[in-house]
Amino acid sequence: MPYDIVESLVAHPDDACVLLVHPDVRVIQRYAQEVAAALGVQPVSVGKELSGLLLNEPPQARARLARSWLLNTATRQAPGPLVLTDVDLLFEPAWALDPLALFRSASRSARLIVAWPGNHAQDVLAYAVPEHSAYRTWHHPGVHIINLP
Repeated sequence: MPYDIVESLVAHPDDACVLLVHPDVRVIQRYAQEVAAALGVQPVSVGKELSGLLLNEPPQARARLARSWLLNTATRQAPGPLVLTDVDLLFEPAWALDPLALFRSASRSARLIVAWPGNHAQDVLAYAVPEHSAYRTWHHPGVHIINLP
């Protein structure tokens, strides 16, 4: 199943940031796990790593710390690839982060493959569904997007 995805990743080595996109979290998790295994790396659960790190931090510091954590993680894993799962925490509305811009920035250090829960159609990338409180869209996202079946 991930063979076509891995083949696409190998065929496009200059794509520093790749999103695996599907609205069903279970689907993207399964693909991300399989892609990570095929590439010989362990996926990194952003939610798990960040929730432990931020647990005792004041709310006003969390966005800055989340940004620093991701950039530092990418630097430590350079040149990658780094497979990121459970990215939902970065979309916390109170943090006012732009997760896509953050992923593009981190991908300057290490190649990122991100399990992205959402949709991509007609060059519009969406996170979540319109009814979700953190729903967002990006026109012309500027990253390699693989729509999962």
